[in-house]
Order: sequence, then C-alpha cells, then structure tokens
Amino acid sequence: LRKQVKDLPITFTLDDSMAMNPAMRLSTVTQAIVGARVSKSGNAIAQPGDLQGFSKPTAVGATGLRIEIAEEVK
Repeated sequence: LRKQVKDLPITFTLDDSMAMNPAMRLSTVTQAIVGARVSKSGNAIAQPGDLQGFSKPTAVGATGLRIEIAEEVK
C-alpha cells in the first residue's frame, strides 16, 4: 500500500490482495507483522535515512493496529 505522509493515519484492510507475493496468500496464516516506512526518496526499496516501524505479530483480521514510524534505516 503506497500513501503519502499527509494521508496518515490511514485505514486499510489486510487481505490477500495486499500480499507481497501472490503465491503467499495472507489468508493462509494466522498472524502477520505489518511494517510501515516513510521514504525520503520515494523509492520502494528501503534506503539509509528512511523512517520505519513494525507491528508485533498480529492476528490477521485484527483492527485498530498502530505502528510508530520512528526507527531510522541505517
């Protein structure tokens, strides 16, 4: 899911359409770790200086997830 910082916070549904690999459906797992990153360059690949954050393992289908985007990519 690609959004701009000005769009935060966002509401989304984590489902099979959001899988990074179509062969690995999210509906086949019970938990997932959700990550969020703010890219200074706009590139999809993490680069030094970007900010990121990750959830703890979360049940697929959970709502109200909050991720703090505060860790700098080294």
